Amino acid sequence: MKKFLSLLIATVIFALSFSSCSQIAKVRVNGTKIDNEVYYYFEDLYKKDKVQIKQAISRYVAINSEFSAHSLTLSSTQKSELSKKVNDLWHIYSVYYSNIGISKQTIYKIETSKFYEDTLLDYYYGPEGQSPVDEESIKKYFKENYIAINFATDYLFNINETGAMVSMSDSEKASIINNLSRSADLVNTGSLIETTTDREIHNTIINSSSDGSFPTGFYKEVEKLEVNGATTIIIGDYIFLVQRIDVFDETYNYYGAHRTECLRAMKGNDFNALVDQWSQNYKVN
Repeated sequence: MKKFLSLLIATVIFALSFSSCSQIAKVRVNGTKIDNEVYYYFEDLYKKDKVQIKQAISRYVAINSEFSAHSLTLSSTQKSELSKKVNDLWHIYSVYYSNIGISKQTIYKIETSKFYEDTLLDYYYGPEGQSPVDEESIKKYFKENYIAINFATDYLFNINETGAMVSMSDSEKASIINNLSRSADLVNTGSLIETTTDREIHNTIINSSSDGSFPTGFYKEVEKLEVNGATTIIIGDYIFLVQRIDVFDETYNYYGAHRTECLRAMKGNDFNALVDQWSQNYKVN
């Protein structure tokens, strides 16, 4: 068994390294060279704190090794999400990463490992995992901490010819507020939200830990609504027409998209302790 584990570790570490014989490796894991670009990534992330860099590399190798040990694979959906994420990151940060010696291929490796970690979390706490979490418990957590909404946004200010915000008259504000309030009333009497206003309707999910892109306090206001109920919410210079919808509405697949996120919130500390145990098998020097 020890021989098999040693072989597995060596195989995974080799797959993570690409340093040529002529290139001096910044670090080695269990004596094997690690891709210098991986080192540069964590060096930049942890501001050259050598202790944190070594811990991050040990964790990175541990995650990849454990994923391989259980012969796990990424789903086609995960692969698609991974590709999009890497392309988006490279589109925004390619110049920055290139300047510190990091290629797109390395960003792909780093982001792939994050998807491996999510898969391992699902594997260990899934129905047939070592510490299975009851699916109904995950759904209960999701229902208690996430809210799905349809919404439209408007502004209680104007933009002048120079692009600056200027105050709106009281009558202008009252007109917008009254229009959206009428829309909310119509939704509450059975109308589809899309038919009640000419404003664009969006749908999204929010959670109790953060208001996200909405103003502070938005979640608490929406939480007061019953499912399918609608209202207007005014925070500062913004007004929202909001309808709360069933968080399990299959049209949007919010539960499927956020299940792993819920599982991490529930079992994240236990999982991190498990990863720490794995990491002890990988000595960075």
